Amino acid sequence: MSSSSAGAKDPEHGGAAGPGPDAPATDDDDAIPSSRRADLTILLISAGLLITALAIVINFFTARSRDAVINATPIVLRSPVTGILESLTVGTGVEVRPGQTVAIVVNPMATRDALTGLETQLETAKGRLQELRTRRDLRKKLVAQLNLDARQQRSLEISRDQNERDNLGFALDRARKELAFAQRETVRQDALFRTGAVAANVVDRARTTEQQRAREVRGLEAQLAGQAAVLQASKNDLTLRNNRSNSDPVVRLQEATIALENAEGDVRTQTFQVSGLQQQVTVARKEWQERSRSRLVSPRKAVVWQLGAQRGDSVDAMQTVIQMIDCSQRWLTTTVAENDLNRIRLGSKARIELLGSRDKLRGEVIGIRSGIGRTQLGDEAPQPVPINLARESEVKIRILNDFPAPPGEFCYVGFTAKVSFER
Repeated sequence: MSSSSAGAKDPEHGGAAGPGPDAPATDDDDAIPSSRRADLTILLISAGLLITALAIVINFFTARSRDAVINATPIVLRSPVTGILESLTVGTGVEVRPGQTVAIVVNPMATRDALTGLETQLETAKGRLQELRTRRDLRKKLVAQLNLDARQQRSLEISRDQNERDNLGFALDRARKELAFAQRETVRQDALFRTGAVAANVVDRARTTEQQRAREVRGLEAQLAGQAAVLQASKNDLTLRNNRSNSDPVVRLQEATIALENAEGDVRTQTFQVSGLQQQVTVARKEWQERSRSRLVSPRKAVVWQLGAQRGDSVDAMQTVIQMIDCSQRWLTTTVAENDLNRIRLGSKARIELLGSRDKLRGEVIGIRSGIGRTQLGDEAPQPVPINLARESEVKIRILNDFPAPPGEFCYVGFTAKVSFER
């Protein structure tokens, strides 16, 4: 006993010896680490609760909609005629540009009787026009020849009348000289008669000769004046000496000129007729081409949504061949609780989350219609609304085109989406 008690004491310090290196740990050694783990767990739980509470608050103050489906403006291309779909150059999910030919429908049964009849009339009218032009050209040549003959005749008549006028002038000059000589002779004979040198009959003869010469002068003066008038008429392309006959170039020129004017009028009339027939043929040919071969053209940029027929199929008139969607005009219509209208206004921005895609779109509220299922338009005495009836409002959101719309996914048309509205 005493030895054991002595062995338990520290010989140097007089106290009890401590435990050895292999002695087991006591409860006091595990107290500090366990307390730290508990504090960390409490912090994590508190942070989680705080985040959950924050999410609940944000969700409470954020207006959200029910699930909705993205919609778009449809574009329907129909066959204008009954026929066979000869060509189809697009498939579903393919983007087409404005003015692009996407299909061709051929109608082999289209008749062209009206077009053939108009083409025959046109050819006949062209032949008639060519004949009238030939006649007109011949009349032009005749008019030109007669015009030349008339000018030559006029030149010859003027030359002849000038010669006759000159001859009359020379004769008048001689007659005036002879009249002057006769007057002097009469004066001499009268003087001799007074002296008794000649007889009275000599004086009478001299006076008679003088009077005859005076009459000749007056006659030649009258003829000269008449010839001057004839010459002036010839210069003015007139005649004062005889009547014009059918053999006269001037008369023939006048007749040919009138005939040429009539021919020109016939040519103009026939030209108008040919022009009108050409327009009718053009319209008839276009109509026949539309009946026999019609092209389906995209009116604007779009994406092919659905095909109503395949290449080689028979299609009826006004049958839908291709249905497209305009990706630039997309929207969705959803419903929200009527209380959420306090946080939604026209023009409010919206975030659109697509189910099945990580992409997020942006939109803008363009229409709000409340009272769905409860509004009774036109009733003077509305019926009472049950208290438990759902109070929902319809909201239309226009999707903004600031995010690329992939044609292969049909610009997300038909996708289910959830909408969150921003203040």
